[in-house]
Amino acid sequence: MKKSLFAIAAVTAFAGAAQAQSSVTAYGIADAGMATVTNTTTAGGATTGVQSGGLASPRLGFKGVEDLGGGLKAGFVLEAELLTANGAANATQVSSSNGSATTQTTGFFNRASFLSLADAKLGEVKIGLSNTATYDNQVKFDPLKAANLGGYLNESTTVRTSTAGPTSTQQAANRGNNAISYTSPVFMGVQARFLTGEVQGATGQNLYAGVNSYLRVTDYGLSYTWNALEVAGTMRTTSGTGGAGATATSGLYGSYDLKMVKPYLIYNNTANKVPGTAQGMNYISKMFGAEAPITPTITVAAQYTQNINGNVQTGALSGTTSAQGLMAKYALSKRTSLYALGAFSQNGGAGAYLASTSKFTGANAPVITTSSGSNYANQAGYMLGLNHTF
Repeated sequence: MKKSLFAIAAVTAFAGAAQAQSSVTAYGIADAGMATVTNTTTAGGATTGVQSGGLASPRLGFKGVEDLGGGLKAGFVLEAELLTANGAANATQVSSSNGSATTQTTGFFNRASFLSLADAKLGEVKIGLSNTATYDNQVKFDPLKAANLGGYLNESTTVRTSTAGPTSTQQAANRGNNAISYTSPVFMGVQARFLTGEVQGATGQNLYAGVNSYLRVTDYGLSYTWNALEVAGTMRTTSGTGGAGATATSGLYGSYDLKMVKPYLIYNNTANKVPGTAQGMNYISKMFGAEAPITPTITVAAQYTQNINGNVQTGALSGTTSAQGLMAKYALSKRTSLYALGAFSQNGGAGAYLASTSKFTGANAPVITTSSGSNYANQAGYMLGLNHTF
């Protein structure tokens, strides 16, 4: 009898220890192909070569989760962007200052770096570098899923702004450094999100007194799902420590799965207030697109984006542009796909240009649409590539 009780106690203790064990998973995407983009030089030349990340940005990540019992889980995510074509880490260099000295570091895990606590009834809290709700919805409701050539983000957020205002990188604020965020549980199809932290920009990541550097990001998101319908709304603000200027972006998103085809809608409105002046810019981006499974292995998608950039300070920076993105994907397996991409941009001024984050020969070679001086030309891009997830 004593032996039986001892055996039961040992099994119970082992089961409790097993429940508290954590699991770590490595994952990622490898993506590369051959691409051509026209009007990439002031002389109107084209750029052709092997490009990383046509369909999706290559990445390497690690994620872990530990079941703490009672519906509570602890976890972490570390995710870095890598360039498949040359093996380089597409890291973001960041600067920090204490007011007298400046130091620079390189962020290897530049896509995500956070710890989390999640409760089945109360929601999830993340601490560290994580995505804004605005960015996640811009990807989710893009039928090309933010493809580096032809995706909505690369045809809508590369905006020329006034010299006194935030840069296009600071306007985008896709992620928040040194951030804390909260995601609620889903209740009757509704889910809420909140994040406050620092902009994922090239310089000045740490805020300190007396610097108005447009680095604080605050982001709200609300989504609703009912059967085949999905809708969402977001509000994101980036501002300097002094509070003298801010860029605010509001967004509305929607999709409806008709099985044979799934249409998508995105509407983003960005207002930029320049320090000491009236509003410097009002930027509207509208997208309509659709995704359709032709066969179990073939999927096609297309999107049309119109951007209106009004800059009251500098008329030369105002303009209207439209862009189209096309994608065809053939699944060789559940993890590997061949794809073809097409992107076309019609520029009506200096207000925007196509695919600025395409990764030709590395992260320091963006695709720009100038033809001569301040004149902006139309642009086209094409790519055939291979994508593998693991």
